[in-house]
Amino acid sequence: MKICSIVLTAALLSAQSFASSVPSQPHLYVQGNAHMQVQPDRAVIRVAITEKSKSLSDAKKRVDDIMENAISIARNHKIKSDNIHAEQLNVYRQTRYNRTTNQDEFDGFRVSRSLTLKLEQIESYPVLLQKLVDAGINEFNNTQFEVSNKSALMKSLKKVAIKDAKLAAKELASDFDVKLDGLYSVSFSPMEIPRAPYARAASMKLMDSESGSVENAYNTGVLTLKAQVYAVYTINN
Repeated sequence: MKICSIVLTAALLSAQSFASSVPSQPHLYVQGNAHMQVQPDRAVIRVAITEKSKSLSDAKKRVDDIMENAISIARNHKIKSDNIHAEQLNVYRQTRYNRTTNQDEFDGFRVSRSLTLKLEQIESYPVLLQKLVDAGINEFNNTQFEVSNKSALMKSLKKVAIKDAKLAAKELASDFDVKLDGLYSVSFSPMEIPRAPYARAASMKLMDSESGSVENAYNTGVLTLKAQVYAVYTINN
């Protein structure tokens, strides 16, 4: 797992009237930015079954049977009951315009149900998809790939961003032959300062990934997690 950290911006501002964000005395405005590329280890899969028939009971039975089979497949892939969410039945009465009679005519019932699955063993993702198709699932809305320990990773990223913001402030102070007096304010959201800050680039490798992979036909790629921190330092000569 690589963590690349880029300190994008720092600005040396003279005293201005931004009392809520910056002091009236000379100061540095620094942004630390860290990002990490990780291999996802779980997926949220959203699928559905849609059937159309002039017989509502026939369409409903077909949808219910396929949904029951899909849920059984999910359980066989060790998806917990709490991670299986089958929506209620949706029924739409459809009509079709007849140009000869200039009237809308009954065209059948459209019956559908949606299913959301949270798969925690991502290596079985390709096989699960194929089994759902074989079972009759005919709509794949989207799949959201996630990393299970995101909270811990984001905490590490924020620490890296803070470290890089501190390094940027020290470097910029050295370049302008001034001294850092102290930290005035810090935020994980941009401050309302109408100046384009100074950019500095850096990178570091902190750790290697031990995440697994999925079959080549369904390569999930990587996710990029990002963290930013904004800090204002007062300075003196």
